[in-house]
Amino acid sequence: MGSKIKKFRHWLFLSEIFKIAISAFGGPEMHLALFSKRLVHEKKFFTQNELLETYSICQLLPGPSSTQMLTTLGYKYGGSFLGFLTLLVWILPSFIIMTALSFLYAGLPSEALHTLRFIRPMAVSFIIVAAIRMIRPLLNNRLSLWLAFYAFFVCALLRHPLESYIRTPLMFPFVLITGALIAFFVNKDAVFFAEKRLKFNWNYLIIFGLVFITSAVIARLTLNPFITLFENNFRFGTLVFGGGNVLIPMMFEQFVQFKNLLSADEFITGVGLVQATPGPVFSIATFTTGLALQYEGVWGQLLGCVIGTAGIFLPGSLLAFWLFPVWKNLKKFKFFQRSFPGIIATAAGLVAASAYLIFLPIGFRWKEENNFFYTNLVQQNPINWLNVVTIAVLCVLLYKTKIPSPYWVIMAIILGIILR
Repeated sequence: MGSKIKKFRHWLFLSEIFKIAISAFGGPEMHLALFSKRLVHEKKFFTQNELLETYSICQLLPGPSSTQMLTTLGYKYGGSFLGFLTLLVWILPSFIIMTALSFLYAGLPSEALHTLRFIRPMAVSFIIVAAIRMIRPLLNNRLSLWLAFYAFFVCALLRHPLESYIRTPLMFPFVLITGALIAFFVNKDAVFFAEKRLKFNWNYLIIFGLVFITSAVIARLTLNPFITLFENNFRFGTLVFGGGNVLIPMMFEQFVQFKNLLSADEFITGVGLVQATPGPVFSIATFTTGLALQYEGVWGQLLGCVIGTAGIFLPGSLLAFWLFPVWKNLKKFKFFQRSFPGIIATAAGLVAASAYLIFLPIGFRWKEENNFFYTNLVQQNPINWLNVVTIAVLCVLLYKTKIPSPYWVIMAIILGIILR
């Protein structure tokens, strides 16, 4: 009888997660508010303190914070199996939608794609506003502000004179790691506690390490596009601190500029479409990986959507399961207290860099695609004034109003149809 009641409660919990998944628009901040409303105040699965405690540990980890929160809450409520079921239910709606969009985008004629042209400047506006909101809290901290500028300078401004060295996906983790180390040695404001020896469940970390190393080795040896793209997404999910807005520049660098798997227009359109999709922003990996494998046929593209989704979400969940039992003592360790502000600051700088890099192909006209040296600008009318003005107006409206993201996407599509 007891096990039946337990299964019924788990079923109720998963049904509530599905309801959240189909209504969770607006990014991690809006997701947190929705989790609090439905899981704490309405259904009382958790207390507010439990929710905030889970939120705290997920901020220490790379990966999609909203996804890690729900996965960890599922783990807390019913063990690791329920945690993984929670993960699957949470990402299912966004997976289905972004998979369908990858097929629709690949099959649309050029006239239909032209109606989506305002989604690209809208997507740039979302990233610019996200960068502004992430940098504003850093203005009162000189070290954080300098670290944000350091990340922006290295990954954006140095690209023009040193592109052969900067144009590599390794630059983003390098900036994050160096930012953390600088903060560790400079930051003297942390309050230190007696560090205790921590006991981990090493199974999850072993699985994580095996997948990480094995996929990298096999991808290098075989050059199989499916394994390579799985490894790319798994690496993104391992290294991204700061959520989807930090993921986007890494993916743009890897898929568009480094490997030329997608055009800038295809990628930026995906950024815009994911803003209108409920669930995690990390679901853009479903769209981009599927679209990158569109020439492998229908089943190849569908498999691409699956491996993109699995690769991007799996590492963060495994790390959350590994760390969750010892999170209270973990935050007392000197390295985390000193270095974490540096990770946050450099992540904010990377978002600003992504806003700059994604703006370049939209705001200017270039002779050669993906070559952003200013000597590559066309001679006549180098500035795309329609896109620049659209981005400027949208930035102001996005920053000043609270209109949900899906409405902006709908308006962008309608405007594209009207001004055909």
